[in-house]
Amino acid sequence: MMIAKFPVAAMVGALMMTAGAPAIAGTKDDVRDLQARMERAEQALSAQSAATVRIGELERQIQMLTGQIEELNYKLDQQSQRLESISAVLAGDTLGAGGFGAGEFTDAIPGAPTTLGGPTTLGGDASGPVDLAGAGANAGAASAAPSGPVNVELPLDADAAFDYASGFLLSGDYQKAKAAFQLYTEAFPNHPRTPDAKFRLGEIHLALGENADAADVFLNHIQTYPRDGRAAEAYLKLGTAFAKLEQPKEACTVLKTMKSKFPNAATPVVQRAELEMARIDCS
Repeated sequence: MMIAKFPVAAMVGALMMTAGAPAIAGTKDDVRDLQARMERAEQALSAQSAATVRIGELERQIQMLTGQIEELNYKLDQQSQRLESISAVLAGDTLGAGGFGAGEFTDAIPGAPTTLGGPTTLGGDASGPVDLAGAGANAGAASAAPSGPVNVELPLDADAAFDYASGFLLSGDYQKAKAAFQLYTEAFPNHPRTPDAKFRLGEIHLALGENADAADVFLNHIQTYPRDGRAAEAYLKLGTAFAKLEQPKEACTVLKTMKSKFPNAATPVVQRAELEMARIDCS
């Protein structure tokens, strides 16, 4: 009986191949699993990075909005203080009595120059009255303009300076008109045309929706020029400013005072006062 003989090396190799096949297959599975886990980790990392960027953007937006809110709160506080000051005058019935100094309620325009320049020649006559009551469209455009410094230079002559400021008003450039009339009242405080300049300045504030500033100017006008030909209308404008500031009680007080102090006021002024009183229900 003969026994078949196999080379020892061949037998060992066959056994190794048989035993190693499952191990190799398992290693490949492990590699694929690791690759899948790495891909998921990369996706999660990418999503986290995008979320971090988004969070950063949201934080910047929150900071910006917080700054805007603080600025608005500051402006509201300032406006409330000014309204309280004016309301105190109304409560004491001292309108026109000279209880406050001229200019106490009038704020200078930020950025407006305080020096006089050379003369500027304007065409046409800009000295006539200008009514801003219906200037809604132009006023909206003007109020949307950038709020940076407005450069105006008045002529040295008071009459020429008045015409210079009125020229901006007639052309609808309310920002420059506002700055020019403000500068006029500071440069020529005792000129006969200064009451008209202050009145127009108040009207410009009203047209631009700057109602607290308008109230300041018209109250100052009433106290400084109680016998001015437009005193009754100044009361009307002051009442209108209070109504726009959602202060109906103060508005009614001013309008009622106007009717009692000026029973012979011009018919259009009286009619507009009555319309405003009816609108805000001054009972």
